[in-house]
Amino acid sequence: MRLIFHLLLLLILSACSVGGVPAAATAIPSAPAVAPTHIAVAPSVTPAPPSVTPAPPSVTPAPPSPTPDPYADLAPLTIAGLRSRTYGGGAITFVRVLEETPTFTRYLIAYPSDGLRITGMLNRPHGDGPFPVVILNHGYYPLDTYQTGNGSKLAADYLARQGFLTIAPDFRSHAGSDNAPNVFRAGHVIDTLNLIPLAQALPDAQPGKLLMWGHSNGGAITAKTIVVSEQIAAALIYSPASSNIAEDYAFRVDRARLRTGQPTGSRSGVIDRVSIEFPVTPDAAPDLYARLSPLGFTRYVTARTMIIWGDQDETVPRTWPEDLYQSLRDAGKPVEFVVYPGQPHSFNAAGNAAYLPAMRDFFRAALGG
Repeated sequence: MRLIFHLLLLLILSACSVGGVPAAATAIPSAPAVAPTHIAVAPSVTPAPPSVTPAPPSVTPAPPSPTPDPYADLAPLTIAGLRSRTYGGGAITFVRVLEETPTFTRYLIAYPSDGLRITGMLNRPHGDGPFPVVILNHGYYPLDTYQTGNGSKLAADYLARQGFLTIAPDFRSHAGSDNAPNVFRAGHVIDTLNLIPLAQALPDAQPGKLLMWGHSNGGAITAKTIVVSEQIAAALIYSPASSNIAEDYAFRVDRARLRTGQPTGSRSGVIDRVSIEFPVTPDAAPDLYARLSPLGFTRYVTARTMIIWGDQDETVPRTWPEDLYQSLRDAGKPVEFVVYPGQPHSFNAAGNAAYLPAMRDFFRAALGG
């Protein structure tokens, strides 16, 4: 009995011990020894560019200042300068009668030119006008020997007998004209240009464009005039001095040296005058000399042109009239170049007998006559 009692008690105690242990189905798993590492990732942000000092606003650089023209005071004497101004003002004054001929009357006249009083010779045909007008530009003469009409009288008288009113200016510093410098020989061109509108205003002048003749230096004056003025219907250029002003300078310096017997550059007599008329040399100012020369501006010519030259010319080489002819031809201008065999710088009687009627016919044709 006691043995059974003790066995029952042992079973009861064993049961109590087992009931205190949780069932396997409800057991909580033990935590792992190491928790997982969680890496916090910040939101992706584009990093700011490194700090840069802002560039100043872009500024277009100013163009370089033009180099000042060291010869700006001479610009009015260039072809562009002569073309940019006006001419005329005042009127032609009949000073006195110089001669009465069976076919025309010769007068001494005067007219204003840039404040100067310029004298000259006018031939008026007898009879009722109006008459076609011809301006005649004489060549070089020493100032102390020149007289009104020198160098132009033969052609002027011939044309007057043919019914043309002719005017031959003396130019500044010649005969009774006022004295003034003739820098780069442009003063004589200005005297011619100032005469044109005054001649057109004469009561006896045929309305419209006029005609022009020039010999030697007067031929060079005429060549310059026709690239400036559009009031010339036709021009006859006879044994002209060079239309390249650098060549003209060299020619005058050499002639001055030969006449004085002094070396080039000596400062006396006519050499003094060369240095006054050419205040800067071609070597020092080649661009200025190009702007002074009519050869580069023949595109402006509106006149019909006839150039004549004698192949025995002792003063003017063939290249001078030929260069002018070629320049006019290249510019598409109506031009003739006529060579007279055996004729010197100033034609002899046979040459005059040939060219004067040809000139008359050329002028009449240019006026539509």
